[in-house]
Amino acid sequence: MSSLLFGLRLSRWGILGFSLAALISTFIQAVGFYQIAGHTPAEHAAFGASMITLSSQFVALFPTPLRPDTVEGYVQFRGFNPLAIIFAVWALASATGFARGDEERGIVESELATGTTRPALVAARAGAFAIGVLVASAAAGAGFVFGVESGGESVPARGPIEACALLAAVGLSAYAISLLVAQLASARAATALAGAFLLALFLVNSLSRVMSSLSTWRWLSPFRYYELSQPLPPGGYFDVRGLLVLLAIAIVATAAAAAAFMLRDLGAPLVRVPSPRHRPGFGASSVPFWNVPVARGLYERKLGLLAWSIAMAVLAWVFVALTRTIVQVLLSIPTFVPYLSVFVHQKLYPAVLGYTWFDVAQLMFAALAITYVARWSSEDTDGRLEMLLSTPQSRAAIVLERVAVLTAASLLVAAVSGVVLFNASHAAGIDLDARRLVEACLLLVPFVLVFAGAGSLLAAWNPRAAVGLLGAFAFASYLDNELAPIYKLPAWVQSLSAFKLVGTPLLNGVDGRSLALMLLLALAGLGSSILVMQRRDVGA
Repeated sequence: MSSLLFGLRLSRWGILGFSLAALISTFIQAVGFYQIAGHTPAEHAAFGASMITLSSQFVALFPTPLRPDTVEGYVQFRGFNPLAIIFAVWALASATGFARGDEERGIVESELATGTTRPALVAARAGAFAIGVLVASAAAGAGFVFGVESGGESVPARGPIEACALLAAVGLSAYAISLLVAQLASARAATALAGAFLLALFLVNSLSRVMSSLSTWRWLSPFRYYELSQPLPPGGYFDVRGLLVLLAIAIVATAAAAAAFMLRDLGAPLVRVPSPRHRPGFGASSVPFWNVPVARGLYERKLGLLAWSIAMAVLAWVFVALTRTIVQVLLSIPTFVPYLSVFVHQKLYPAVLGYTWFDVAQLMFAALAITYVARWSSEDTDGRLEMLLSTPQSRAAIVLERVAVLTAASLLVAAVSGVVLFNASHAAGIDLDARRLVEACLLLVPFVLVFAGAGSLLAAWNPRAAVGLLGAFAFASYLDNELAPIYKLPAWVQSLSAFKLVGTPLLNGVDGRSLALMLLLALAGLGSSILVMQRRDVGA
């Protein structure tokens, strides 16, 4: 019981942050439906048809919505389905944080020293996450109910309960899978490997909707069993067997992770990569990269950079392959043909790529910034920051080098993604403006710097809460961009969203004012973090 309570204590920021995010997300989506869907049945029907058309652009992320002309169907598509992805990311961070992060900080060793067995510790942490994800799922259901009541309607309790149960189950299965994969790799590669594995499972399921060759493999993905149910909309369905499969995946993978944990040493991977024998040395490394400030940071993160570059390259290729399918769906709508046929080779393809690949690229680069901020926060507690300050280096220099490393890393990943996108588009017969593609890829760097500045400030102020608060900031920024047109928010509020400031560079080019605002926000965060860093004791 003490291990369970301790796990809940360590997870309190994540539980609070994701519960608030789930509550706000479903509430705003429900309220937004009444703002934009109209009031008559005809207006609702027209709105539902437009949502089905819009969903074809996101076929690689979400299934086709059911009854989006109703508030239940709309929130299922716009609220609960995105939360399944967000909860999977939360599960990834929580599982790898326990399996590897707590090991590096000595927390796991101290818990085992109290007499707690390894299987009991794994069960306690999995139980703590289960409680957290149940609370967050219940918050999502409450937000939906409150939003519907604000519109003067009511919904049967069964639909929200089933939707929340599915949300919790997919989060638990993602946690268990990430926990198992994290046992196989070293501490530095665990998060990247688990993230790549979860992403592969997600893409196998989502891409099977447009690539029939993948349909025979989608049963391996937990997201497949989540999508077997759409319990919220009128006439929706709830697959009990799919829910049971998700719970079975969670139980089996957690048990396998506990067994793997028993078979390996603390700090060591279960699967060791063969390497030539060498005598241990205690002298300074002869690798020249350690003497160059930014290069040493990139060299230290070389495996992570490789993983991010490969992931973004694969996503670029996938979205190019999907673009023709999406355009064919749009052109199959008779009312759209006279308008769209004029722009097929001029603006339609860049527009589709701008609303699919570029939107996903923004989310991925925001995640890249969050992973770097997580590393900065851990350096405060694992003694690395103290060691760097003793070399000696000034605190301002450390902050500047951190941001410079992230800038160089994001530039490298953006370049790889852009090259693959251009070559894949050319091979598919899609003509992209090379200049605008370069501008779009380069614009991802100041986009990352906005989150880097905010994350640097949070890591300097409160390292333990930095990741959760930055995730909340990114989520709020995304919601600001999504909901600003619905609620007609003031321009200055919209300008606070990095997602809004980026715009659609593949279609409309770069807006100089928005670029200047992003750089200003990044510099404000960077300067503030240097000041805060000077005033706080290490580890405090």
